[in-house]
Amino acid sequence: FFFNDTATTEIYTEQIVGSVRCVQETGPTPVKIFNQYKQNKVAFGVGTAKEVADKIVQNYKQNEIVESLTVNANGMISVKISDAFLESQITNLLRGGIHYFQEPNQTITVDFSSPNIAKEMHVGHLRSTIIGESICRILEFLGNNVLRVNHVGDWGTQFGMLISYLQEKFPDFKQNTPNLSDLTTFYKEAKTKFDEDPEFKKKSQLHVVKLQSWDPDCIEAWKMICQLSRSYFEKIYSRLEITNNEYGESFYNPMLPGVIKELEDKNLIKVDDGAKCIFMEGFQTPVIAQKSDGGYNYASTDLAAVKYRIQELKSDRVIYITDAGQEPHFRQIFAAAQLAGWWNPNALRLDHMGFGVVQGEDGKKFKTRSGDTVKLLELLDEARDRAHEQLKQRMQNNQEGQQTNLKDENELLEAAEKIGIAAVKYYDLKQNRISTYKFSYDNMLDPKGNTAVYLLYSYARLCSILRKSELGEEGLKQLINETEFKITHPHERILAFTILKFPEVLDTVTDELAIHKLCDLIYDLAVKIAEGYSKYRIIDDPNKNTRLLLCEAARAALEKMFYICLLYTSPSPRDRQKSRMPSSA
Repeated sequence: FFFNDTATTEIYTEQIVGSVRCVQETGPTPVKIFNQYKQNKVAFGVGTAKEVADKIVQNYKQNEIVESLTVNANGMISVKISDAFLESQITNLLRGGIHYFQEPNQTITVDFSSPNIAKEMHVGHLRSTIIGESICRILEFLGNNVLRVNHVGDWGTQFGMLISYLQEKFPDFKQNTPNLSDLTTFYKEAKTKFDEDPEFKKKSQLHVVKLQSWDPDCIEAWKMICQLSRSYFEKIYSRLEITNNEYGESFYNPMLPGVIKELEDKNLIKVDDGAKCIFMEGFQTPVIAQKSDGGYNYASTDLAAVKYRIQELKSDRVIYITDAGQEPHFRQIFAAAQLAGWWNPNALRLDHMGFGVVQGEDGKKFKTRSGDTVKLLELLDEARDRAHEQLKQRMQNNQEGQQTNLKDENELLEAAEKIGIAAVKYYDLKQNRISTYKFSYDNMLDPKGNTAVYLLYSYARLCSILRKSELGEEGLKQLINETEFKITHPHERILAFTILKFPEVLDTVTDELAIHKLCDLIYDLAVKIAEGYSKYRIIDDPNKNTRLLLCEAARAALEKMFYICLLYTSPSPRDRQKSRMPSSA
């Protein structure tokens, strides 16, 4: 059943006396059914859509879920779900926990983040990293075996240039590891010398050949550059609470000759101006599997990667998360994989989860005042600092509704880090991923509206109510085990409906790869929780116990949603006496 706020939904049946099931508003309706099957203005022996709806209702078998069915003048059927069913579902949720498994469970490979070695992560990496972590958590929550892949750019001709510059600038790098805290500057300096110094350029090209031949000195220098980058990446991933496994371009390098040979053996390769290409119907340009000089490129690696993920990792689904501009490239790779016989679309799903760019508040490309690309580390620092100022202001105001439980500056800084970064992550996830959006710290940290700050406050208030009940951990467990939830106010019914939408929304999110729809549900639930406070009392009310049960059900649902939407880390059982959320929220 798919619920909405008014406790009504449309239903239909393919055969009037067959089984009846509920669908969303976009699904078939009596009107659509009548129009589809009518012949000579008659369908199923009746002449109007309303009569079709009446016949459905007449043949519907009553059960404990549906309380009543009604038909309006336009032939739309409204279904009222029974209070008893809603009550039982909330009680089951409280006693059994929130578990929802999609069947059958799948092995799903998710390719996300994927920065380049020797370059700092910038705002362009924000979306892939955040969206990737969230979709992984969602798929894992649903019981799937998720393989988190970080396809870093750790191979290619640029490393000849970087190795040459490393050896020149730090000739003793083997004995004394250089401090390359600013990787971007190091890369730019190497690139400038490559462009301006013919001798350096020649040396760099020779180092590419040596690297591809696994020359020991070049490999050692390459590994050092990669490790320095990894250490920097880890700082970002740690702060964003990202987990992934590195399978960079170099991982697939040994596979490339075999992939090209297989494509040649299957007569899929055509040589065009010296390059080995795959020409396919429906595409204006070919996939260049191997360059004319015998070297490999991104397409070569992506062909090897998709083959490996399908055949070796035994993936049931592979999701690539990059900017929307790369969608044509991946459509070609997927088509080539199908042509090569690696991918059967009927047995395996390949998805490109593209996303729009991040803009500045002026609607232009998001850059620093000096015109440089915004570094991701600096962006996170700024979010933390602004959250810190916001919290300090609240402490100074010390007004009703603005108090904090922070004791000292260390706690203030810790809370600011959590709130600032949560605000950045949630603001990104709530956007329709295909759309561009304007990056605004003020909007992200707004304590009102669909923001992390408001949602964390909503959660903290629920925890506060449970603490004020003085039940304690054991007392709440006993209440859950001995008392069944009962609806005592019309708004409680609406709130229970909203909580129970969670599985339906998760199905939509995983099918459409639309995380923003889960964010919409989180905000909707938080708003309805707040509305309840103005409609009835909880602690000092005869219905205290059942309302506390609904508070706990809402809190538990928010906790799961917060985890998979990156508002906090731990999916483990919480300490209700002290919320895991920032207490300052």
